[in-house]
Amino acid sequence: MAKIVLGAGTSHSPMLALNAEQWPRYSQGDLKHQELVFPPEGFAMPYDEGLQKVPTLIREKPLTDEVFQTQVDACQRGIAELAKTFNEVRPDITVIISDDQDEWFFEDNMPTFSVFWGPSVPIRPRTLAAGFRDPDIMESIAKGYGDIEMDVPVASELGRHVIEYMIDHDFDVSHFTYVKEKYGGTVARRYPKEVGELDSSRDTEPRDQGLPHGFAFIVKRLFDNEPRTILPIFENTCYPPNQPTPKRSYEFGKAVADAIRAWDSEKTVAIIASGGLSHFVVDEWLDTTVLDALAKKDAETLKTIPRNRLYSAASETQNWIAVGGAMQDTNLNFELIEYVPVYRTPAGTGGGWAFARWQ
Repeated sequence: MAKIVLGAGTSHSPMLALNAEQWPRYSQGDLKHQELVFPPEGFAMPYDEGLQKVPTLIREKPLTDEVFQTQVDACQRGIAELAKTFNEVRPDITVIISDDQDEWFFEDNMPTFSVFWGPSVPIRPRTLAAGFRDPDIMESIAKGYGDIEMDVPVASELGRHVIEYMIDHDFDVSHFTYVKEKYGGTVARRYPKEVGELDSSRDTEPRDQGLPHGFAFIVKRLFDNEPRTILPIFENTCYPPNQPTPKRSYEFGKAVADAIRAWDSEKTVAIIASGGLSHFVVDEWLDTTVLDALAKKDAETLKTIPRNRLYSAASETQNWIAVGGAMQDTNLNFELIEYVPVYRTPAGTGGGWAFARWQ
């Protein structure tokens, strides 16, 4: 039977591809953001409105070069330590649980869970328009998600086995085996406001799109552009109305681990969550509650994280919850390598960047 030898979780923020000098310039884009979701209620609002609601303690946090450099260093240590761990363990297959954000899935097809099990998957270097951030920043971000064109091998046999196992165990998963040349479409952000919900959608013109950023980050930053065998598993964490609940994410991850152990193979397998934790507004309650529950293998807490804490990109925390489920019945122990709550503006925008492993 296949053996799970490693678990991990990593943030994959664009900030992790930037230096300390770029961080404050990157943060200026937040001032124009119209869809920020503020804890604890989880209401979406523009930056200026959110600024009036955050506590004074947050508005007065120091946003200095020294603070940012210390945080950059901590984040890079976390990434380097995870990369070292993967190099030491060298699993035969790395299962990556992450989400898609306007890359491969749009409103013409937005599955709650999906598994890619084609023979390989391409990474294509990105070209990102500057928009309301500086060109050098967008260039650094693009490179941070893959700067070398390559085909990454996929564990197709495991992928099919996982799909069939999940169907047999009451999870209706989508699947796909090939990648189109171009992807584009519309995605709506139906996040709640204090009254009603956002009436907001984004249109993406068809363009070349390789492996989505949450997966490509692993190959680029943890595998150092070495195309090791992966299995991409998607959760629609970000976009209502068909997001899984935290309980469903947890049970999904647990079933993925059961499927791996039931696979008739001698392969060794790692499972990693990519994304999160809280962002685009820092929510230290969410971050520390989840990290503490992961350390304690506290299934009940992980399954009952309030939904209002998990709108927008904070929902990527559910990828960690899924891996928490996957680790529940293993003898692997959780170790938090780094947790860095990064406040980049007086409104508390930023994120809780975290790096952890189960060994």
